[in-house]
Amino acid sequence: MKTCKVNPLKLNETRFEAEAHEGGRYVKRYYFSNGLGASVACHSGTYGGHAGYFEVAILKYPIGTDPEITSEIIYDQPINEHLGCVDVIGWRDFFEVADILQQIRNYNTGEYAYNE
Repeated sequence: MKTCKVNPLKLNETRFEAEAHEGGRYVKRYYFSNGLGASVACHSGTYGGHAGYFEVAILKYPIGTDPEITSEIIYDQPINEHLGCVDVIGWRDFFEVADILQQIRNYNTGEYAYNE
């Protein structure tokens, strides 16, 4: 019987910003088991939001903490260079956002923990 290696990295949680959804704004945060996360937003104040496109910011948080409280946008990390991101990645459609989220989830930070 064939066995396959299971990727232990996974999505720990997602959170919508409740206040942000007023007036048609979309902001959702993703937190992954490798200590990275992403903020995905679409509104008139984001790159491409006025045209229905999304903006993605890469987040990092200390493992074992509440990521909603401790996460910060990162700028000068290897993941930013890997994704070609200076501060945010703008003008992305739904499928491009899904690809970026998968790359962030699978990025090897050398750290790993997840909620069972």
